[in-house]
Formats: sequence, C-alpha cells, structure tokens
Amino acid sequence: MRQAIISELFDDATALLARTVDLKREGYDEGDMFVLVKRKETGEAVKRQSNLYVLVADDPQAIASLVTSSERPVERWLGSMRLTPERQETFAQAIKQGKLFLYVDAEQGERLEAETATRRKQATDTEEQTLALHEERLDVKKRAVQTGELVVNKRVTETDQEIEIPIRREQLHVERKDGSLEEIEDYDFDRPGIRTIDEGDHLRIQVIEERAFIVKRPVVVEEIIVHKHVREDVETVTETLRKEEIEVREEGDARIDVDSSLTKQEDERI
Repeated sequence: MRQAIISELFDDATALLARTVDLKREGYDEGDMFVLVKRKETGEAVKRQSNLYVLVADDPQAIASLVTSSERPVERWLGSMRLTPERQETFAQAIKQGKLFLYVDAEQGERLEAETATRRKQATDTEEQTLALHEERLDVKKRAVQTGELVVNKRVTETDQEIEIPIRREQLHVERKDGSLEEIEDYDFDRPGIRTIDEGDHLRIQVIEERAFIVKRPVVVEEIIVHKHVREDVETVTETLRKEEIEVREEGDARIDVDSSLTKQEDERI
C-alpha cells in the first residue's frame, strides 16, 4: 500500500535517484516528487539524470517563486509541506549540512503547481516584475575543542632514614668463691651424663638480648585534588558580509515615477 507522504534524506545524488526509481516501480508519479538540495552542482546532477522538480537552497531566486518571501526560503518551503514543525526543523538543518531531501506528496504537487500558475498569471495581468535583494548575515555557532590537558604522574623516590633503637641484652658475671668444705656422701666421679645443678658437673644458663628489625608499612601522607572550572571570555571575530543594494537610474526622456525612498538611499551612499 502506498504511503500518502514520503520524506527522506540522502547523502548523495546516486542514492536519491535509486530511491526514485523504486518509488516509480511502486506506482508513485515522478511529478509528485520534489528534491531540495543545498549546492547548485548537486541539483544540476539530479536534473541531468531525471525529470524531478529540484530546488537549490543556495539559489533563493528559484525557491522564491514558490513561497511568499525569499527570506529563510528553505524553512518557508518546508513549512508549506504536510510535516510537523519538529520534522521541518530536522530536515532544514540536514539540508544546510549538505543532505539531499526527497519529498513525495501528490496533493503537494497539485497545490504548488496551482500556486505557481496563479503567481505567473498575476504577474502577467499587472505587468509587474519583482527583483529580490539579498544580503549575507552572520550565523554564530560554537563547538568545543580540546586545547590542552593536565597530566598528573606519581613516582616513587627512595630515601635513607636512620633510627636509634635502645636494645637490652643480658650479660653473665661469673664469680668464684670458696666452698663450705662440707662432706658429701656417696658422690661418684665416674658417673656418666650431665647432672643437674643440684648434682653438680655442668651448669647451662641462656643469655638473652634484644634484636631490632624493621617493618615498613604504607600510609597516606598527602592528597592531590584537581578542580576544573569554566571561565567565559569574549572573543571578537570580524567577517565581511555582502549585501545587494538597488541603484535606480533614469535614462532618456521617459516619464518615470521613482519612489522617494529609493532616491534617498542613493543620496546617502553619495
């Protein structure tokens, strides 16, 4: 089943033309297809390979024949279509970025054709011709770019530290004194083995001292905190803008009524 309205974007003319071929196979009329592009060379490439109605955003004079005013012609032309405001804005931005816009609507084609015929008839009846004046205006946009970065590295250093530690150690002092000369009964000099201190022969005494050893443990001694804040500066950018102005000059003896505002503008430039 055919859709009442088709609105699509394409990256290049080849993809757009391939899509129109498929649409014609599905029963859509080429006369109901409208193409809006930004660059003139892109529009000419589409025209060379098809009979589609192509409008070029860089040529407002062509679009002005379909809309009331040539100011913001892309938005005004999209506004005449059966599209939501959100989709109109989306398509307008895409066209300005170089996308190709295809719009298919049989009712739109009939209405645009009728409006164009009416304007041409009115111009013929009143013998009026319109000359549109254009000027360039600045459209300021900003984009975020990286201008630098902060790199914080952590490295390990080694230092020697001396610590004085008091150490206690045991020492033995051996004294010799005369015995009591008391008689010991049943004492055997040939008895083998080590006797206890009560039995004599050997005496073993442990000598103890303190030994120091180092235990290292990591501790947090400092923290580095990095804050980032946004600062606003004012940057002045100079750009040359072009503007079309009208120059009225009378030639010959014909009686011509010239609007005083046009003459005033000419005098101001002088």
